[in-house]
Amino acid sequence: MEDQINDSTPSVLAVARQNLDILSTHGESDTLTYWDIVRSILDLFRTSLSAQDVLKALELGWEGLRMKNELSPETMPMKRLILARSATLCMARQGVRVTGLWEDAVQVVITHVRGGDPIFIKNVFTSNPLKQWILTVFSDADFCPNYNIRLDLLTIISTWEQFEANEGKSVLSGLMQLSVYLDADEHLVPNAGVPSLEVPWFDVMCKLSKGDHLNEIYKKALIQMETLSVGGEARWLNRVVELVSARTDVAKKRLAVGWLRASDALLVLESSLVLLAIFIFSSRSIETFSCRGLLQVAAVALIKITTSIVDMIPSLRTYIYRCMKMVHTVDHILKVVITCPRLQSLVSTLRKDHGEELDRISQHTYRMGIPLQFLPEAIDDDTTINCPERFVDSLTFSVMEAPVLLKTSQVTVDEATLLYLLLQEPSLCPFTRTPLHHDDDSFCRLPDLQHEIQVWRASQSSPDTPTSPKTPQVESHQP
Repeated sequence: MEDQINDSTPSVLAVARQNLDILSTHGESDTLTYWDIVRSILDLFRTSLSAQDVLKALELGWEGLRMKNELSPETMPMKRLILARSATLCMARQGVRVTGLWEDAVQVVITHVRGGDPIFIKNVFTSNPLKQWILTVFSDADFCPNYNIRLDLLTIISTWEQFEANEGKSVLSGLMQLSVYLDADEHLVPNAGVPSLEVPWFDVMCKLSKGDHLNEIYKKALIQMETLSVGGEARWLNRVVELVSARTDVAKKRLAVGWLRASDALLVLESSLVLLAIFIFSSRSIETFSCRGLLQVAAVALIKITTSIVDMIPSLRTYIYRCMKMVHTVDHILKVVITCPRLQSLVSTLRKDHGEELDRISQHTYRMGIPLQFLPEAIDDDTTINCPERFVDSLTFSVMEAPVLLKTSQVTVDEATLLYLLLQEPSLCPFTRTPLHHDDDSFCRLPDLQHEIQVWRASQSSPDTPTSPKTPQVESHQP
């Protein structure tokens, strides 16, 4: 690429530097203005530049804009975005790989985008060549090894009105790769003085859900869970749900110590509820989240988010109407859970595995005068009292429905427990700490034992529905 670099670039940059010095001393005149400097930089971005020259041009252009801002501040936001867009187009035309100094150049562009007016951003980064290059950087680790820069590109990607089919695939590909680096505390909750990805990430997730972009993800994840061949799609859905519930915990802790404004905490809760509804309890996703493994993930998320909302309401009294609206939204989700035939196993899981949380939520909402009408009632799981020991999951101590043998430890657990373990990163046997892989014969189903359990269940005269496997309490392995 070096042979394409504009030979006149050093002189153009030198003249721009000299003219800025003149303007800072003598001010604008009929023959020289700050906008003349910025225009010369924008013209320079239409040529091929090295990373060092792009950085220098951005520096000079920004200096010119800052000095001009003192004279006409109303034009500053849009012109700042135009500067960032021109630099990005320069990189896109050259098809640069974002390594070395190019990383610094992209980071400067993102800084300008964050400092721009949101009203103007939507109309700035929409040309096809520019979008294609941004998506390549975002979704291709070889093209841009720096995951922080790729995550920061959500700031730009979130400004696009919608995603076309191929764009949605690229965005999903990037998100699936980068989800392991996303952290609820660092990225997805407002932090005073520190740029956050909270709004860009939420906007991108909502836009993906509005189209058909997630349908293939749900289908593949369902097949993976049913065949015990957990792959990237199922793990990504699990990770998204974990992040959604984790950000409410972070918001609750920050609000309690005064590190988060009540208005920001409320926005976190509201957006988390939206994501919970569209990613788990929409017509497209219910079938996937009603299968073993992901069902337990859904139960934990619903309990955690509801608990955070209930716990934070006393600190959000100023916004009592919006708080009541959130409670009604939770009740609507619970109504879907209670009335949907596919989700009856989820109801059983909530009642038997999360009884204490359900009781606590019920008591708190009743005392606040906003009871949840469709909150399931907790029940005692006493099915293991007279149950043969070999029918009991060695990790959750509940009666198994579909037993599987972990070969490295020779321990038997329920299929739901195994799937929960396979969804974790890394997937490890909790007894031997050895990796679990679906393709290396790490485990096997036990159909004969399953039949014995079914016969035993049939012999029990209990009015309760069959036991739904508990969510295993295993170590979390964060990256």
